[in-house]
Amino acid sequence: MKKFSPATQTGIAMLLGIPVGFFFGHDLLFLGKVSQALVYLIKMLSMPLLFFAITDGFLKAEFKGKGFLSLLLVSAINATCAVGIALLISNLFHPGQWLKLSLPASSVFSQNANWLNTFSEKLSLSEVSQMLTGTTLVILVSLCVGLTLFTLQRTSLRVHPHFFAKASYFSALGLKTVFRLVDWLVLFLPLAVFCAVVKAIGTSGFSVAGGLAAYFLACSSGMILHILVCYQNWVRFFGKIHLKRFWKEASEPAVYAFGINSSLATLPHTLKALERLRVSASSSRLSACIGTNFNNDGILLYEVVAALFLVQAYGISLTLPAQVLIACISIIACIGVAGIPEAGIISLTIVLSSVGLPAEAIPFLLTIDWILARMRSFTNVLGDITVAVAIDRITHQGRFSSGLKATILD
Repeated sequence: MKKFSPATQTGIAMLLGIPVGFFFGHDLLFLGKVSQALVYLIKMLSMPLLFFAITDGFLKAEFKGKGFLSLLLVSAINATCAVGIALLISNLFHPGQWLKLSLPASSVFSQNANWLNTFSEKLSLSEVSQMLTGTTLVILVSLCVGLTLFTLQRTSLRVHPHFFAKASYFSALGLKTVFRLVDWLVLFLPLAVFCAVVKAIGTSGFSVAGGLAAYFLACSSGMILHILVCYQNWVRFFGKIHLKRFWKEASEPAVYAFGINSSLATLPHTLKALERLRVSASSSRLSACIGTNFNNDGILLYEVVAALFLVQAYGISLTLPAQVLIACISIIACIGVAGIPEAGIISLTIVLSSVGLPAEAIPFLLTIDWILARMRSFTNVLGDITVAVAIDRITHQGRFSSGLKATILD
């Protein structure tokens, strides 16, 4: 018997949840607790996941050379563009207003929203301690531990010779263990989607369809705009490659990533496309392999749009500086969960937990995540190719090496 893919399972769960919610929703509202339980387990795993992922990344990172600095620069510019587009769409069209949600009484987001809104005006120890709890505290501790280990590795301080080998082993072991637990939880996502749909339709009927449509349009249009404006400008004006040539070579790995919903599994196709674009092997590997923790514009844009969508749906008003702070948390979460199965779901849970926003609505958003996840992979692969082209130009490799005059590829 052929096994259904996760996307197919999610689609079936959504289709089953619609009639069940319509006819029996009022009697099955308790099913919402099932989806909440799954989200709670994911939130519990997000803390050790972040700690091991960040520390392991620092222990194994090779931060050296002009190429790596170029990777950081280009990735930072792309991330800024992604965040800017997400903020523009969220504040211009207010997609969250199409979905009305009630903020649970136990939520601490109201206090956190006040803290976020007044952050630029005043700063006190009590206000800082209010936010330095849970996931936010884990992120800061992980960064401090990782930076300390990274610094010790590259200094002349006397450290036990096997210390870093053991530290790397235990961080990798912890990360692999959490990965396996996440894999097991992902198996229950279709059940969570079914329960979330039943509760949503049982509570609000089909009025939630408008909210989901607005959410989908906001995320998808943001990623398309980022590709057309940011990536194409890098390729055409900085990389000196005709867009027709670029899309001819880049379309194969991008479409493949969309089909299998994985930018990592598309790596061989990505490297072949970069080779056909005459990008140097070093720039290709740096962007598509080492840079996998940084080139996640699809996930980043999705996180910011989704978080602000829920903020608007809960009727919370945030100033622009407060929204930028949420975007900064999204960037850190995006780096920390790179390469993890269902990274978008995990990172969104981390972001919502960091600001105290209830994550119970995530299973409801998962009803259309099967298509958004593919668009994120599509965007991330194009980002890998674009960054490699830009690094080649900055470091004068590939088509720009040996003093040759840069020519536009036809």
